[in-house]
Amino acid sequence: MKRVEFFKYILIACVGGVLDLGLFYILYTFTDIHVQLVNLISTFVGVTTNFLINYYFNFKASSKFFKRYISFLSAGIIGFVIVSLLVFLFHQTLGWNAILVKIFATMFATLVQYVINRYISFRRYRAI
Repeated sequence: MKRVEFFKYILIACVGGVLDLGLFYILYTFTDIHVQLVNLISTFVGVTTNFLINYYFNFKASSKFFKRYISFLSAGIIGFVIVSLLVFLFHQTLGWNAILVKIFATMFATLVQYVINRYISFRRYRAI
């Protein structure tokens, strides 16, 4: 794992994370949409944003855009499942603050997603 690449990934994840959390906050606070649907919508927007930035600026990929996007989105789905389970457990079951649970769950999921994206979605030495 390259440190600079990981650092860029985390910075990019912060951009997507702010977008994700901002949208989550707005939809959760000002609508009657179920918390898990809000999580799905905000996660999708954040993951798509992160993919585009990583594709062009971090991993500097130049091929197989849609295959890489599907792979990246699959890692995003894994992250979504992790966050959803943690939201269910800590917010819906234990009554913890939804926003705080979302923040910490997303931080954990980001680390898992980096490993998947680095070694699968943006692997350098094997064509996908």
